[in-house]
Amino acid sequence: MRSSRPLPALATVMIAVATLLLSFPTPAARAHADAGHDSPVVRTDRGWVHGVTARDGGRIFQGIPFAAPPMGDLRWRPPQPLARWSGVRDATTPAHPCPQLPLTLLPDGGPVLPGESNRTGSTTEDCLHLNVWTPARTGGQPLPVLVWLHGGGNTYGAGSDYDGSMLTARGVVVVTVNYRLGALGFLAHPALSAESTDRASGDYGLMDQQAALRWVRRNIGAFGGDRDRVTLAGQSAGSSDTCAHIASPTAKGLFHRAVQQSGSCAADGGLTPPTLDAAERKGSDFAATVGCTDPATAAACLRAVPTAELIRSTGTGAASLWGPNTGPGILPRTPRAAWAEGRVNAVPTLSGNTHDEYRYFTALYVDLLGGGPLTPASYAALIGLQHGDRAGAVLGTYPASAYPSPNLAYSAVGTDQRFACPARADSRLYSNRAPVYAYEFADPQAPPFIPAPHTPQGAFHASELAFLYPMDAVPPLTSAQRRLSATMTAYWARFAATGDPNGPGTPTWPRYTAAEDRIQVLAPDRTGPTTGFAADHHCAFWQPNPTPRGAVR
Repeated sequence: MRSSRPLPALATVMIAVATLLLSFPTPAARAHADAGHDSPVVRTDRGWVHGVTARDGGRIFQGIPFAAPPMGDLRWRPPQPLARWSGVRDATTPAHPCPQLPLTLLPDGGPVLPGESNRTGSTTEDCLHLNVWTPARTGGQPLPVLVWLHGGGNTYGAGSDYDGSMLTARGVVVVTVNYRLGALGFLAHPALSAESTDRASGDYGLMDQQAALRWVRRNIGAFGGDRDRVTLAGQSAGSSDTCAHIASPTAKGLFHRAVQQSGSCAADGGLTPPTLDAAERKGSDFAATVGCTDPATAAACLRAVPTAELIRSTGTGAASLWGPNTGPGILPRTPRAAWAEGRVNAVPTLSGNTHDEYRYFTALYVDLLGGGPLTPASYAALIGLQHGDRAGAVLGTYPASAYPSPNLAYSAVGTDQRFACPARADSRLYSNRAPVYAYEFADPQAPPFIPAPHTPQGAFHASELAFLYPMDAVPPLTSAQRRLSATMTAYWARFAATGDPNGPGTPTWPRYTAAEDRIQVLAPDRTGPTTGFAADHHCAFWQPNPTPRGAVR
C-alpha cells in the first residue's frame, strides 16, 4: 500500500527540479540559445532544431518538418498540424525528397537536371520538410525572407537541391520547400472529393506550399527573418504555382512580393489550371491504371497502393503532367478570371524568362531521346502534329530556312509560345494593379545541364538558376558570368527587401508598363532595358490581345 506520509523536503525539491528539467530545453540547447541570433540552435513552435554554421558565418537548417507526414490515411488530405517533439532535433542534413522517379534519362545513365533528387528519386512520403539559410549576422533588424518553390513540372525536384548562400550573402533569409508531387500532390478524384469538406480534391501540393508559408509566418522571426517581408519565388512549375498563389484567396497575407521565373498561369499561353471536373476525369483514368476502378472503394484502394507503384504510374505518358485545378477552396477560379474580377493578392512582382527556353527540351527530347536532329521535313511534320490547322501560319512565321537549323526553328516556336510571350502577358496584366519588374536572362553561353550535340542551348530553360543558386554539377561560371551573377543576386535581394530591385552599383531597372513595354536584359555583356522583346519573340502572332477581358488597363 502506498504511504500517505508527506515526502521529505529534499525529495520534494528533487521532484520540482526534475519537472523543471523536463519543461526546458537541454543545457546544450540553452547554451546555444543564449548565444544570440548566430546560434545554430533555434526554437520553433514545434521544438528545438540544431543546424550548422557555414564557413561564411551564416547558418543552415535542413529537413525541418512543417506538417505531419502525409502518409496512410493522410495521403490525399490537406496537410495536418505537426506534433511537437522533445529535445533538440537534428537539422544538419537534408530530408528525403517527396516521392518521384529518378530523372536518370541520359544515354550514360546520368540525370537530366543537376539536383540530387533528380539522380536519386524517392519513395518516402514523409517529406514535408523545408530548409532555412540565414546570413552571417542576423542581429538587429529582421531581414527579408525569400521562400523558394522548386521547379520540375510538379513531378520532380526538392527544396534541398538549392543552395541559398549567394542570396544570404546579400542579407536575405532563404527558405526552400518540399511539397507533394505528381499524383500524390495533385490527384483529383470523385471519391476524394466526396470525403472532403469542400467537396473537392487535388491541389494538395499548393496546400503544402501554403502550409510552409504559414510555418514561415509563425517561425521565421526566430531565424532572424521578417515575417512581414516575405517574397514567394519559384522557377518553372514553382513559378506557375507562385502565379496560382497570387490568385488564391487562402494565400492572402502569406507573402508580400512574388518572383516568377519561366512559368506563367494567368494570361494567354500560360499553364491555365483545368476545372475540377476535368481533373477528376484524369484522376479516374489514373486510378484505373493502378487497379482502383470501383467508385465505392476507390479512396481506400488508392491509399493502399504502394508508393513505388504510384510514382511509376505518375511518371509515364500523359499521367506525368500534373498541376493544380480550379474548384477547391484554394483556387476557386482560374487565375485569369481572378485577375479579371480583381480577386487577387496583387503584390510587387519580378517576372521573366530565359531567351532560349525551349532549346533545353529540344536537346533532350529530340537530340538525346528522340533519335537525332530534325530535318526540314520532320520539323514541318512535327509542327503540323502539334499545331493542327494553325501549322501553316506557324511555319510561315518560323520557316526552317530562317534559322541555322530546324532544331533551332522548333526551339524558337516553343520558347515564344510557351514561355516568352506568356511571361510578357503576365507582366502586362499584373502591372495594372501592382509594380512589376520584367526581365529576360540572355546569356548565350550559360553552363549547360546536358550535352547538346545538335542544339546550341544558349540561355536555356533554368539556365539562370546557376547565377542565383550555386551548383556544383554544372561548369564553373566565367569571370563575366560571375559579374552577372553578382548583379542578379543584388537585384533579387533588393527586391525581396523593398519590392524594387534598384539600388547603388547596378544598372537601372525600369518598372514595367504595358505602354512602354521595357524588359530588362540580363546578359554578361549588357544589362539594361529593351523595347524589342515582343518583336524578337513574335508575341503579336501568339497573343494579338494579351490582356484578359475585364482587367484594368
